[in-house]
Amino acid sequence: MVSPSSFDAYNPDDAVANLTGFPRIWYKCKEQPLVPIGVLATTYALTRSAMAIRQGNSKQANRFFGARVLFQGFTICVLVAGSYAMAAGDGKTKAELEAEKAARRKQLWLEELERQGAVYKKGK
Repeated sequence: MVSPSSFDAYNPDDAVANLTGFPRIWYKCKEQPLVPIGVLATTYALTRSAMAIRQGNSKQANRFFGARVLFQGFTICVLVAGSYAMAAGDGKTKAELEAEKAARRKQLWLEELERQGAVYKKGK
């Protein structure tokens, strides 16, 4: 038994799956804003260390290499924490969520049929 598609609840994950390119990147950056900050900080430290090496300033290059390691560690920690937080959000498996969605759709469909039946009976 397939219920009409008009009873599908809006699922934001469906909209994200259809995004490509910059809109998808922008959405992911808004979803976990600390990750792009860590990536930019790591890139900055790596770039500055490369510039210091070209200038022959090894002391400054080593400082920026150390900062790069710290920024990479920060980024990885934020990625892991964000993934853990998203996974622990509701604690339900995808199959359980799909079963709940099917049950909601079926209930909505039955309610709509009952409403249509009541309208039909009034019309007679």
